[in-house]
Amino acid sequence: MKLTPEQLPKHLSERLSPLYFISGDEPLQATEAVDQIRSAARQSGFEEREVYVATLGFDWRALTGSIQNLSLFARRRLIEIRLPTGKPGREGSAVLAELADSPPPDTLLLVIAPHLDAAKASSRWAKALATAGVWIAVRPLPTHKIPAWLGRRLELAGLQYDEAALELLAGRVEGNLLAARQEIDKLVLLADGGRVTVDTVKESVADSARFDVFQLADAAMGLEAGRAIRILQGLQREGVAEALTLWALVREIQTLVAVQCHVDQGRSVSAALAKVRVWKSRQGMVGECLRRHTAGSIEGLVTKACQVDRVVKGARFGQPWNALIELTLAIARPPAARAAVAGS
Repeated sequence: MKLTPEQLPKHLSERLSPLYFISGDEPLQATEAVDQIRSAARQSGFEEREVYVATLGFDWRALTGSIQNLSLFARRRLIEIRLPTGKPGREGSAVLAELADSPPPDTLLLVIAPHLDAAKASSRWAKALATAGVWIAVRPLPTHKIPAWLGRRLELAGLQYDEAALELLAGRVEGNLLAARQEIDKLVLLADGGRVTVDTVKESVADSARFDVFQLADAAMGLEAGRAIRILQGLQREGVAEALTLWALVREIQTLVAVQCHVDQGRSVSAALAKVRVWKSRQGMVGECLRRHTAGSIEGLVTKACQVDRVVKGARFGQPWNALIELTLAIARPPAARAAVAGS
């Protein structure tokens, strides 16, 4: 049986499978799924827990020996088997397939692995686990589903919210669900009367240097060169990582590239912005930045970003922060005005 993380709570409230298989690289959803299974196991009398991490050289015989000995004491236990690489090897594959085919009594098996590509997902051990138990494949949330996810989490936290505030929060966390959970915890304390507004979100993130990079991105895309450089210098003083700062700028360049591609295919700027799912609150700013740039200058931004990346990583000579200044100015100071696009 295959379930999504959202379907797991209802399943656990109805019954408990002897085997659960969780795979995926989205940390919050994977962690919460594991916690829910552990909690359900404790409520069902599985009071003891053993954890095995199957790294290179792992002794699979020791695992099978331990599981076989459990029945001698008639105690219910939760056995967690973690596969950090998603590759149990020949011996491990055989053991997992055998456990799936013949689950040991008084034992609940929980196998945890990273994302499985097509080859790993079709392996005998993965198919055996998925067939014998419940497989929860955890995937990163698509961008367009993040607002709804945030809305549900805010409601579970007892908070009401404005749509504009939800959109702003979604843009700030940018798919990082762990960061989203932390921000929601802060909003519980900051929301006046339990209602989250745009001002509440801005106040919540204002004291976090991690989110100052978004202010940099907005200033650069808003063609506010002076303000962007002041923010950039502030990030440097605060010790924000060069790589994180570069990521925020590259994300905006990628947006410009994606929108430009749709415009080149004949779409209007407004249609292209909607197609790329640029937040409504940012469409005016991104659209104006696109109009002020040319196709050639956008291509130049990509080239420059690659060069800055090499400087930041030490693979190219230069000062990282100086290189970041150059990239910021390249975004905020387009070389030529762009003609208005019909239909935008």
